[in-house]
Amino acid sequence: MIDELDRKIIRSLISDGRISFRDLGERVHLSPNATAERVRRMQSSGVIRGFGALVNWSRLGYVVEAYIDVRLQPGMSTQNFEAAVAKISGIMSAAVVTGEFDFRVRVACRDHSDLMRVIETLRAKAGVQGTSSAVVCQEINLSNRLA
Repeated sequence: MIDELDRKIIRSLISDGRISFRDLGERVHLSPNATAERVRRMQSSGVIRGFGALVNWSRLGYVVEAYIDVRLQPGMSTQNFEAAVAKISGIMSAAVVTGEFDFRVRVACRDHSDLMRVIETLRAKAGVQGTSSAVVCQEINLSNRLA
């Protein structure tokens, strides 16, 4: 069971995944050992899947981020599409979605012509019938509110 103390730990880890157990324990009013045990328990149960870095893609030269909604050609399987997008540079993630489209693809591109390259490659090599794109102007991360 996840209790309110676990949720406080998760919220803190979402904000700073590199925080020490000592500092995390101070935030949630636990000893470092008790805090570490709770984090390990949540890792082993799969609540915490891992730790990663939040990357500022524009600082690495990827100044255009976008979502591309994708409608697959009839007969194109999800597995074949997933295999194809794994080979296209610039694609960060792909999610199966409900509604008019089959997938929503998240991309990071160097410029608008790079974005066009990704869209054209999807159409030519990934069995895509149609797309609709939206460029990300600003993103607000509110995921720590869920915990």
